[in-house]
Amino acid sequence: MAHWLLPKVSKLLKLALDRLGTLLLGLLICAAPAAAQAGTATANLSVSITITAACTINAATLTFPSTAGTSLLATAVAASTTVSVTCTSGSPYTVGMDNGLNASGNQRRMINGANFINYGLYLDNAHTLPWTTGATNTTCTTAGQCYIGTGNGSAQSINIYGNVPTVATAPPAGIYTDTVLMTITY
Repeated sequence: MAHWLLPKVSKLLKLALDRLGTLLLGLLICAAPAAAQAGTATANLSVSITITAACTINAATLTFPSTAGTSLLATAVAASTTVSVTCTSGSPYTVGMDNGLNASGNQRRMINGANFINYGLYLDNAHTLPWTTGATNTTCTTAGQCYIGTGNGSAQSINIYGNVPTVATAPPAGIYTDTVLMTITY
């Protein structure tokens, strides 16, 4: 090859390699995985719950102490218990009681066979505020007719006081019972 041709071939070869390198680099860039493009959007999620007023009342037992029948001639017999109510926080409620299964008019009575013993249920230990049968917000509007309270979301204890008054004639021995329906209105 001619000596004078060598610098021109060398220059052409260098130019060809430069262009080939640029072409290969371009191919590599095109063939490389593209970076993922992610879009975003936002929206609000509304969350709610409706709490309704609710109350529960538990059964209770009022047991008077064993008493000699002749003792009732001179001394009344007292007893007390509590009933537990749970109401939604802030919910006003009332608790009323009926006169029991053995009442005579408005007089509550316990029964044993054909025999009865009168008794009373009271809101206070002094036995001056009798539980009435009023149990709704319209029939029980004054403390002293029934129990009036406001729920706090937890169990609340309500005192119930009972009294068996003195009698003119000693009653026959036996177990005397009655069942009173308690009603909570809220």
